Amino acid sequence: MSTQYGRHDLRLLGVGPGTSAHRARDLQLTMTLEGDFAPAFVKGDNSCLLPTRSMANTASAFLHDHLDSAVEQLAAALAERLIEACPAATAARVGVVEYPWARVPHSRHTFTTNPSDRWTADATARRGQPTGVVSGISGLHRAVTTGSSFTGFLADEYTLTEQVNTQDRVLHLSGDMWWEYGARGEGEDYDQCRTEALRAFMDSVTDQESSSSQHAAYLSASAVLDACPAISRIGVRVRAHYHVPLDLSPFGRGDSGSVHLGTDSSYSAGEITISRTA
Repeated sequence: MSTQYGRHDLRLLGVGPGTSAHRARDLQLTMTLEGDFAPAFVKGDNSCLLPTRSMANTASAFLHDHLDSAVEQLAAALAERLIEACPAATAARVGVVEYPWARVPHSRHTFTTNPSDRWTADATARRGQPTGVVSGISGLHRAVTTGSSFTGFLADEYTLTEQVNTQDRVLHLSGDMWWEYGARGEGEDYDQCRTEALRAFMDSVTDQESSSSQHAAYLSASAVLDACPAISRIGVRVRAHYHVPLDLSPFGRGDSGSVHLGTDSSYSAGEITISRTA
């Protein structure tokens, strides 16, 4: 029998007043304990259960103590505390999503937020083993107005070549990426790694042409591995949002510049995971 339980989607806002400027951390946490909780599930014996309210209280206290720590450090510390507090647990998993707040320049307490950007960290603590950490960024958006094509594809009787064949196009990608570390140490600079990973993802197609959204996903993942030596494995998930060029010749326009119709209601998707070779 396999059993688990936990506290999901706990939203916390940590605020530090500071002497010169305020700090703010907007987080959503999911905490899960795995282990031998059969007595509670089968017989109604709750003596093995750490209340999920206790988990929420622990998360609140740890956010207070880790207000200036990377989200990965908070997730790892919380996972290690939860498995220590619950003897029946064999593993504690903590997933944290951070919605970054950026302080407005020249203001002590005014912040801007980007609803699409989300920083993620997942930590797993097991008894007698090092705590594993996976970092990520969700809600990524990147668009190029040239340098992307789609030709040479497989065609069947339902393929209309003129609908998809293009030597050059606008390519708008949204997506997520996550990565694992070769060996987690206490001195790992998670924030710096995230900054470098984001920069590499955005710059990966600056000087390279992509032959498909799938190719663009590989170029992005490969660029992050090259830029971040601490990362051992990375996954990139992309969604391609199409922009169809409109024919403006009936209106005497189109010689210079172009107008495209966005089609966000439907998109194609792809995912790739690659590991660093020895």
